[in-house]
Amino acid sequence: MKIKRSKAELAGLVVLIVLSALLLPILVVNVILIVKGSVNPSVPPDVFGIAPLAVVSPSMTGEEEDSFGEGALIFVKILSEEEKESLEAGDVITFRDGETYVTHRILSVSLDEAGTVAGYVTKGDFNDFVDPGLLLPESVVGECVGHVEGLGGFAMFLQTPAGVLVFVGIPVVAFIAFDLIRTYLYNRKVRAEERAAAAEEGETMQRELREKEEELARLRALVGERETPPSSESAAGDKGQGTHGDNGDKTDGA
Repeated sequence: MKIKRSKAELAGLVVLIVLSALLLPILVVNVILIVKGSVNPSVPPDVFGIAPLAVVSPSMTGEEEDSFGEGALIFVKILSEEEKESLEAGDVITFRDGETYVTHRILSVSLDEAGTVAGYVTKGDFNDFVDPGLLLPESVVGECVGHVEGLGGFAMFLQTPAGVLVFVGIPVVAFIAFDLIRTYLYNRKVRAEERAAAAEEGETMQRELREKEEELARLRALVGERETPPSSESAAGDKGQGTHGDNGDKTDGA
């Protein structure tokens, strides 16, 4: 029996596909970041060379196009040793300061006597002072290539056990719920169609039985008519006619 999907089933399937398409890639990226961060904590974990970092201070709030505020999610391109020495004034870079990462703008580039980069002078767009000391190229981690305001807190939540549980649990629970609902609706529809088919079959059998009974009644009536004897009045009339004929013949003979 071929069962067509109802609109509710199709809608549930679409919702499940959309949730999976949105959540599963985030889950995969999040797991990669957690694993990489555990293996090499001295470098921010990246995916395809891009490390997402959450901003926890307002030091880069400003009017520049590439400025960003507290709570933003920034995307840092991990630089090679050669690229770390080719940065220019105005670039927004991320560097390691003790146990934390700092993302500030390069104000100027300091060169040594040989003309090679000796270090960078950096400053946050919101700050009124430059960062202390000269930032050495080897301390640079990467260059900020993009940001999304307000997404940093969400990104930090994803890297907690609760965040991982939510993003694993939501697709799993959604899939189980959809499958249970789909199975229930499918079974209910099958039972309804089976009942309808059985009722229709019963009506057909009853109709055929009535037709057979009516046909049998007609046959019995036809056989009864053929076997019925002549009535008594008809027999008496035939007998009277015979006697009268005999008497008449006798009178003529005298």
